[in-house]
Amino acid sequence: MPAGCPYINVLYIKINVFIVGEKSDIMKGMAEIEANMLVTILISLLIGLAIIYAIMLYFGFSFYEIMIAAIIIFSFQWYISPKLIEFSTKIRYIRKDEYPQLQEMIEELAKEFKIPKPRIAIAPVREPNAFVFGNTISRATLVVHEGLLSVLDWAELKAVVAHELSHIRYRDFEVMTMTSFVPILFYVIAQDILWSNFFDDSKNNRSYMVLFGILAFVIHFISELIILPLSFSREASADIYSVSVTKKPNDLAKALYKITYINFKTQNGSKAATSARAFYVVDYFNVDRDIVELKNHYEEVKALVPDMDIKSVVKVPARSRNGTIGMLNSLFSTHPQTYKRIIWISKGMQPRQK
Repeated sequence: MPAGCPYINVLYIKINVFIVGEKSDIMKGMAEIEANMLVTILISLLIGLAIIYAIMLYFGFSFYEIMIAAIIIFSFQWYISPKLIEFSTKIRYIRKDEYPQLQEMIEELAKEFKIPKPRIAIAPVREPNAFVFGNTISRATLVVHEGLLSVLDWAELKAVVAHELSHIRYRDFEVMTMTSFVPILFYVIAQDILWSNFFDDSKNNRSYMVLFGILAFVIHFISELIILPLSFSREASADIYSVSVTKKPNDLAKALYKITYINFKTQNGSKAATSARAFYVVDYFNVDRDIVELKNHYEEVKALVPDMDIKSVVKVPARSRNGTIGMLNSLFSTHPQTYKRIIWISKGMQPRQK
């Protein structure tokens, strides 16, 4: 959760934007991300420091010893955060001879964004999605789900990749990677304990472990609330940046619809999702709500993106994510609603959270 001092430099981001539409919307989005990054860093740092200070003071350590320990812990967190994301999402880095067209497209977009080409990884997951993580811009990793490659056409895939590269250009992915350490760690702990405990024959041991698993999920839930404002603003701004580069808002709009709809249709897909939900281009745990709102705003979306086939969304039944963890995760949203993103992308403006 606490962010290290090296990330303060993200507040001095310099962006040369290919602006389409209203300049004020892009610049407002950038200012919002900078403010949310600062708030996220400060809150995470203060909470982490307070926990370390309270524990070590209880055991009789001096102020200077506590500060040294805090620096060591924060540095360790900075280093290990990407490793934890790699573990929790089960990604595989691709070889140079794999997916040549995808690699070429990413390299071309990276040059246009004026950023180093990120490392590319594939996640063996059927739900379509993508995300970026890393602790420095030179070690950024772009992750593409196998499901994304199978459901999007080339133009739509390019729009999603441009969206993800926007996070590298903004450098918000560094703060997200660092501050997501605690939410992801305790999510993994909670899932492992709560799932494995059902097969434990010892009733006494089971009750204690279930209690610990619930506590781990509560910590995950509370710590994830800290990154919500940053998560929301960075997704909204990345949409606009993507369109400003590709010049094809309909491609991203169609991609967002397809990702939302197919994730909604996937049965029991929540088992493949992790607390890295804030990183994804679409939040899996809120696609039910997104589908309902797409139904409610069907005519408006259809009028703005006439070549997008959204008739099927009217017929889908309402339901909720399977499992208690999925239900609890859906109580808050890490992303703007899909229908809002489609509407604002099509109009070339910046979505705003109510």
